[in-house]
Amino acid sequence: MKRRLVLLALATLALATSAATPAHAQKAAPRAAAPDRTEELDLAVGENKTIAAADVLNYSEGSPGVADVKLTTDGGQFVIVGLKAGSTTLLLIFRDGSHKNWVINVFARSPDQVEGELQQLLQGNVGVRLRRIGARFFVEGGVSTEADQKRFQHIASLYPGQVESLVQVGSLAQDRVFNIRIDFFFAQFNRDSGYDVGLGWPAQVGAAGTLTSQLTYDFVAHAVTTATATVTNQPLPFLDLAAHRGWAKVLRQATLITGNGNEAKFSNGGEQNFTVSNNLTANIRPIEFGVNLTVLPRFDRDTRDMEVKVVADVGDLTPAAAGTNLPGRNTAKLETIVHLKLGQSIVLSGISTRTQRHETTGIPILSDIPVLGVFFGSHTNEEADADGVIFIIPSVIDTLPPASSSLIEGVARAYDHFSGDLEATRPYPRTPPVLDDPAGH
Repeated sequence: MKRRLVLLALATLALATSAATPAHAQKAAPRAAAPDRTEELDLAVGENKTIAAADVLNYSEGSPGVADVKLTTDGGQFVIVGLKAGSTTLLLIFRDGSHKNWVINVFARSPDQVEGELQQLLQGNVGVRLRRIGARFFVEGGVSTEADQKRFQHIASLYPGQVESLVQVGSLAQDRVFNIRIDFFFAQFNRDSGYDVGLGWPAQVGAAGTLTSQLTYDFVAHAVTTATATVTNQPLPFLDLAAHRGWAKVLRQATLITGNGNEAKFSNGGEQNFTVSNNLTANIRPIEFGVNLTVLPRFDRDTRDMEVKVVADVGDLTPAAAGTNLPGRNTAKLETIVHLKLGQSIVLSGISTRTQRHETTGIPILSDIPVLGVFFGSHTNEEADADGVIFIIPSVIDTLPPASSSLIEGVARAYDHFSGDLEATRPYPRTPPVLDDPAGH
């Protein structure tokens, strides 16, 4: 009985002792270590920025000399000062055992200032964009010429370590998701007129060869068989009375469809061969005519600006001049880069010429007398007028309204019903699409 009482007393004392033990005296469960954190800090040379230093037990700087790291007197903040362009790290060790790693990038120029300058330098360049990733900038897009590509590379070189140029000649894949239609219209008008009136007089009289003769004598028959005599360069006038008047017009339309930023070439025409004699040989000389076009369109979806590089060569045959069977050729050549808004049309080139020639031949002094001079000379007057213009209308093709089968059926139907009337034949839409709101509102 006594033994049971002693055991019960000991058990009661043990329970009381356990209840009286404070909670913080019990052994705590092992705590999981906090994961390391990494953050990035960008600043320019000479720029100051602060980092919170609360609960930091210790810190370590990676590459000294890039940035100056100082702790404030109250130990509450780190002051980071950029010294030279480069990168370094700052490791912070907190009292609870966690770590935090700062990646410090020091640039020669402030990123915000660099971004503002790049926006100004890239303004007005179609198809070129500026992208910022952290404190670095990337100039990307496509241009029409290698000179433009080198220009953007030079701009990037002004900001070493901060700006990189990804600009290439041609187009990027993201820009080739839609097609560009380019319509060219070539119109040319010609008018010419002239007259010859008066009396034509020989330029000289009594020169060598004025009198020529030929005599054939038969010595067997002792007789002259043939005898001819010719008198040339006589001062006898001839009547010069002629007039001519005419006009000509040429209208050409060329339509090209190509991917945005892709160069397209179009050639339509031919050549006509002529025989050219030179001494004892004869050669074939071809004369080309028609239209040769090379275009490179570039459209910016954000600004709705369009840049078109155009190289055009247009040539048409003209009637042969007097005294020869070889025709002439009217040509118009153009090489330019134009900027315009979507839906706008522009005159690429225009020319208007007027030519007048007057010539008088006849007896000196007498042919210059007003009115009476027509009896002593011949008056020639030539006038020619020409007007030519080239229009360009670019447009973006988002979707083709008719299906492919409808296009083919329309061309086949026009082919079956064609009987010589080109005006009634429309194998494709001749009129370029027009936007209701070119500004894109």
